[in-house]
Amino acid sequence: MRLTSKLSQAALFALSLALVLTCYFLFFGRFVASAWQSPQWLIAPIMALGSFVAGATFLGGGAVAFPALTKILHADPSVAKSFSLAIQSVGMTSASLYILLRVRNLPWNFIGIFLPPAFAGIALSLAIIEPYIAATDLRVMFTLFVLGFLAIYLWVYRDRKTHYVDIPPLSRLDIQLTLKAGFLGGVLAGLLGSGADLIAFCLLALYFRLDLKLATQCSVIVMASVSLVGVLLQGTVFQTLPAELTPLWLIAAPVVLLGAPIGAEFCRRIKPRNLLLFVCSIVFAEVISTLALVPLEPTKWWRYFAFALVIGLLLTTLHRISNRKDHRSQHPAKPE
Repeated sequence: MRLTSKLSQAALFALSLALVLTCYFLFFGRFVASAWQSPQWLIAPIMALGSFVAGATFLGGGAVAFPALTKILHADPSVAKSFSLAIQSVGMTSASLYILLRVRNLPWNFIGIFLPPAFAGIALSLAIIEPYIAATDLRVMFTLFVLGFLAIYLWVYRDRKTHYVDIPPLSRLDIQLTLKAGFLGGVLAGLLGSGADLIAFCLLALYFRLDLKLATQCSVIVMASVSLVGVLLQGTVFQTLPAELTPLWLIAAPVVLLGAPIGAEFCRRIKPRNLLLFVCSIVFAEVISTLALVPLEPTKWWRYFAFALVIGLLLTTLHRISNRKDHRSQHPAKPE
């Protein structure tokens, strides 16, 4: 009975996707054809990878879209950021709907506390902070943050006994950390087009010790929600959606609508160890692309080193605080 129910849910989701795609091409088909020009058409294969990464990992489609647009298509960083939010509002929302149909034990207590400050953070970032930070510094710092987190996570990942499939009732400290992390994630999303998912994943994996796959699925839902709010704010409140965004979005939207749920299914089925190896390969590509494509000023190296050191200390402290938490009310993850 349960298998039949899951199959019917999958069939319903596939039918819904087919209906959405049919309507999309009926309404926008001629605009897509006119937008399909060189080099804009490159966004389709780029976001095929980006949407898969968005659905399968905590990095988000923006981690692929931002460097690809700024370095391959030579787009302005503000256009790349807006595109990341706009395309994630399609792809990661599609992946989120698929996750909601297939996964039952999501940590809604965490999501409900994380999202409100994340919405406030992205509003503040779009309204005030964005003009004062150089795009190059943001790109490098994002790469350092991802690399630092992965290094710390690999260090603690060997202790499989402390990974769980649920989160107990949140203490005052838990709530304070979640609120602050949500605000920081929202600010990053407003600057880079991604980041709220990474911050959520850091807290879930290092502090709450949530199972890797569940933490990833939760981060996808978080980033989809933040992206939707970000696009809504840009389009209605701030009216800052760039005109260059439209042809790129028209080309990429049907690709990510399919690619992100495929990535989510990949995440659901793959073993946690293999998922971690996949994430390592994506992070390695992120580091290589930053070193190869982002001009690094020697005068700023000491800033980047200091930032990496601070990130390492913060993430290590987060894990040490978690070591003092009482996890007895949680259910341990199944061994691989």
